[in-house]
Amino acid sequence: MRAGRFSIAILAALTLAPAANALVWPDVPQRIERALHSTDPGARREAALELPKLDLAQAIPLMQLALGDADIEVRRAAADAAIHLRWAPATEAVLPWLGDRDTSLRVKACEVARAMPLPRAVPALARALSDADAGVRAVAAEALGEQASTDAVAPLLGKLDDPLPPVRIQVVRALARLRDRRAVVPLVGKVQDSVSEVRREVARALGDLGDVRASQALLLQLRDNISEVRLEALRSLGRLRAGDAVDAIAPLAAEHQAQVRQTALEALGRIGTPEAIRVLLGMMGQGDDSSGNLAHTPVRDAIVSAGAPAIPQVAAVLREPTVSTTRATSAAWVLGELGAANRPASDASHIVETVVAAMRRGVLPSAAAMRALGRIGDPSAVPVVLEFALDPSPQVRQEALDAAGRLLDPEKPDGRVVEPLVAALRDPRLQTGERAQIATLLGRAGAARAAAPLVSLAAAKDRDLRLAAIDALGILGPLHLQAVDDGRDDVLVPLLSDTDAQLRLHAALALSRAGGAKARDALLGKLAASEETDRSAVLTALAGVLSRVPTPAAIQRLDHELELSAGADRDALLVAMARAKSPQAMAPLARAAQSEFAEDRRAVATVLTARPASESAALATTLLGDADATVRAQAAWTLGAVGTPANAAALLELAQGGDMDSSIDATAALGRIAARAHAKPQAATWLCPLLDATHPYVRANALAGLALAGARCADPSKERRLLLSDASDVVRAAAARAVRASGASEDDTRALDACANGDRSGAVARLCHAPPHDATTTSPLLVYVVADDAALPTAKSAYAIVLPDGFVHVGTSDRRGAVFDALTPAGEVTLDRPSAARVR
Repeated sequence: MRAGRFSIAILAALTLAPAANALVWPDVPQRIERALHSTDPGARREAALELPKLDLAQAIPLMQLALGDADIEVRRAAADAAIHLRWAPATEAVLPWLGDRDTSLRVKACEVARAMPLPRAVPALARALSDADAGVRAVAAEALGEQASTDAVAPLLGKLDDPLPPVRIQVVRALARLRDRRAVVPLVGKVQDSVSEVRREVARALGDLGDVRASQALLLQLRDNISEVRLEALRSLGRLRAGDAVDAIAPLAAEHQAQVRQTALEALGRIGTPEAIRVLLGMMGQGDDSSGNLAHTPVRDAIVSAGAPAIPQVAAVLREPTVSTTRATSAAWVLGELGAANRPASDASHIVETVVAAMRRGVLPSAAAMRALGRIGDPSAVPVVLEFALDPSPQVRQEALDAAGRLLDPEKPDGRVVEPLVAALRDPRLQTGERAQIATLLGRAGAARAAAPLVSLAAAKDRDLRLAAIDALGILGPLHLQAVDDGRDDVLVPLLSDTDAQLRLHAALALSRAGGAKARDALLGKLAASEETDRSAVLTALAGVLSRVPTPAAIQRLDHELELSAGADRDALLVAMARAKSPQAMAPLARAAQSEFAEDRRAVATVLTARPASESAALATTLLGDADATVRAQAAWTLGAVGTPANAAALLELAQGGDMDSSIDATAALGRIAARAHAKPQAATWLCPLLDATHPYVRANALAGLALAGARCADPSKERRLLLSDASDVVRAAAARAVRASGASEDDTRALDACANGDRSGAVARLCHAPPHDATTTSPLLVYVVADDAALPTAKSAYAIVLPDGFVHVGTSDRRGAVFDALTPAGEVTLDRPSAARVR
């Protein structure tokens, strides 16, 4: 879901089971230790297989014992446990195995070194490249590729002619991962290897290395008799942005084989020179691009990938006197996708004028023009878009309404649109969905005049229209900022007693976003009344209202309710108390922080993000030392928002040796504190050692913290290695942010390029391809956590929420089954399964 203003979501399909190694009976380590001392090899083997269940601190002495066992299977199991728990000293311990007579031990030693690189391992791994067993040679090459050491290059180059293709393939892949340009010329010599799989890997590696000296060899591979080799050569030429390859690639863009044709188009788009763009423009409106619809096509996507430099040439197509309709449609589509990001407003206005002129001339269909204008994002297009809100064509109307939704920003009120939208509502041709969309647009107009028609629509008979109007009343902006009472409170408060639960929820959210003093008094009256009421809806609304218009009497009323409350209501009241912008609210929160119930203390630790740091930092620091692990985790997360570098020592201790949730949240807090304090050196000192942590969320939060602080580790290959090889999508996404944030070096650029073209996750690839839009605003977020097999939110359930800035917030939901965060960055909030990201 997208967070903004006040957001509420139900995140379903959450796995509630705790980590496999988070709940271990106290006697288990002792039992494993006894078994490891047994004279029975079978008992020792079974014990070694249980080592991954332990926490790292418990497992270390037992792994040390098992790694020295006389039994080969015990040693192999201990090595697997070390890899699972990411115990780095294991690499040093297993290096002697590379000389063992047992092949499986030699292989396992390479696997450990691959998982946990160690500079001292390079010479031993280099010797393993001459092992008599091909399997050992192959995995040794893999391990050398992970060492991030220039010393690994020479021995790998010496094995490019290994007699077995699988080994040669691993050698080529390792050289590609090392990103050392000394490998370019030797790899060029392998483009005609006798085995096609090797030639394909060589083509991919030359693209990864990013050296234009490889372009002539790759051009040679375009004539390979194996299509997979040709495709890989095309991709690499695109990644090299090889301008000298345009003439050779151009004929392939018209190839009859779809995959070759599409890959050639993608390569031309990546090259992005004026010549490459001209070739692509020549193909607009032809072949796959000739339908004239408003969907993606390979040609359009290729031009978009060329970026802003393509805009002048694309705009010129719309000005051609004899441009065809299909060609004009594609040109407008591309201009819309390229948008106005990072371009001066005058340029955006000029592009808008070009699109509108083409539409007025009749060469550009209205639907295509509406789509483009909405995506270009210039507000000057709003009057033109509204002209078509009542177009006879349903497609044009829909595109016009969608465009208006993109162009209107409630933070920038635009009263010009109110009357045209109200007039449109009276048109009998409109479908219910279109009327609901217009109601939403009235809210997005942000103008006070829009309130009156929306108040009327909130009583509409059609339920969808009614819900849209209610939401729009919230989007319109806080009532306390308006000069006069516009009637919103009068229509929204009674809806909290409606029999329809969805109407109650939408009304509560609208009041939370926009309700004023009249709503505050009515909501407090509902709390005091004896009749049955939806207290959850009332408290959700009241929390937002009190964040704008608190009074001492309101705080006293909440305090009274808090003294009498229990369970889920108590957590909702604590949220409302915390959001009330009044110093009086801190005393009840401080009392609740001393409760004998961990649920109360955890709730306070959570809601303190809604308080000014001057009020909340001391209390959050106290709760960081709480006896309950769930309280410590939430306090750590809160200190990320309100803490200072003075909290770093305690947070670092939790990050390095606390329970799982506390470690994850404390790591995030260190990064957020460093960013606020503009402390780049401290960020690197605190976070870089945590990049080797066992849990992927710790690694992800360390990387997100480095990105936010604009810091890098002394050895920046760490971040690149995590970007390209970590098993977790969340970690690789955070690594993409970290590698980009500090001003990417040449090595960073090549790593991002390899990720953009080869990551298995589309979301991660997009982050590598283009920098994310960092949110500058935050808003409160309330999430209800629902398990796979449940219909209602589940209290005290595990959650892991990935935030728009790349941080992962983990913890335990409150007694409502909810999670509250007052300072969520604007953008997409997603759910990750805690069990899916446990220790890997």
